[in-house]
Amino acid sequence: MDTPRAFHKFSGFFYPRGYEDYASVDEWIAHNIEVLPIQEKVDLKRFLDELLSGRYSDEELADVWGSTSPVYEFRPGGHRHFFKKVRDMME
Repeated sequence: MDTPRAFHKFSGFFYPRGYEDYASVDEWIAHNIEVLPIQEKVDLKRFLDELLSGRYSDEELADVWGSTSPVYEFRPGGHRHFFKKVRDMME
């Protein structure tokens, strides 16, 4: 799977305890969406739609996230929940 630059960039915004700078996790996510240029937002949304299409297992979603060399990690199944939250916040 070809992971877009926008997804790599977005994953880099999340690091352990980074949420402490915000009133809520939702505010942290919203800020990290907001700082992306418009085209990267479009690319990220399109990619999240693909990831959440039902064609990918939780393990595959974890592998996609892992391919970005993230600092922030999730429990098993947490990637799907996180991706859905981000995508829903973009609508």
